[in-house]
Amino acid sequence: MGNHNLTVADVDNDGKDEIIYGSMCVDDNEQGLYTTGFRHGDAIHVSDLDLDIPGLEVFGIHEIENGTTGPGVTLFSAKDGKVLFTGSLNEDVGRGVADNIDPTRKGAQCWWSGSPYLHDMKGNNIGKAPSSTNFLIYWDGDTSRELLNSNYIDKYNYGRLFTAEGAVSNNGTKSTPALSADILGDWREELILRSEDNKELRIYSTTIPTNVRQYTLMHDPQYRLSIAWQNVGYNQPPHTSFYMGAAMESAPKPNIVLVKFKDN
Repeated sequence: MGNHNLTVADVDNDGKDEIIYGSMCVDDNEQGLYTTGFRHGDAIHVSDLDLDIPGLEVFGIHEIENGTTGPGVTLFSAKDGKVLFTGSLNEDVGRGVADNIDPTRKGAQCWWSGSPYLHDMKGNNIGKAPSSTNFLIYWDGDTSRELLNSNYIDKYNYGRLFTAEGAVSNNGTKSTPALSADILGDWREELILRSEDNKELRIYSTTIPTNVRQYTLMHDPQYRLSIAWQNVGYNQPPHTSFYMGAAMESAPKPNIVLVKFKDN
């Protein structure tokens, strides 16, 4: 099936990246690693989403095209494609998100269009779904993620945190930013939007204090590469290669080597 989303991540923990492109995963040796066979999807999220299972997981949604059938929502192992849960059988699901947005719960949550519920990573209903199903951002002082939609940021079960007055998002109802990324450091993410008159590219940064001290998100190779592909195909929010959220362990120490260039 055709897809408009991709992620690059080290799914088998061998220090080399694989490409997850919709229903297909390509190994670092350029050979196919596995194919799920699920139909077209407009969103995938890859990180350590289910803390009961080692490694990375992929959460994705699927649309009905040309009479196709199957689950509208899936969670599967990024390493081997093993299906962990499915939902919305034979339904057309056009939006879906997965990450830790509830600071009272450990682990990621997921939600999707057509369902009024927030779900845990086993597919269980655990509350009311957020009002938006588009983008995510680290904005306030805790390590759970906030909801980014259009030109505003909300916190789940709390309300509005920020509105970028005079700025607008892109891609119609997808309401995606020009970019969201930890570009200034401190691990929270900046929001980049265009002005309403298209004369400015604005960078917004949080002013909310935090007691969390950790490496910048750009220190994580998967997240850093996510910033490059965030605008490839349908825009997707970046994710780290480790679980980040409520009750998280310390972020892993980056394995970064400074390469010095000699003058010719």
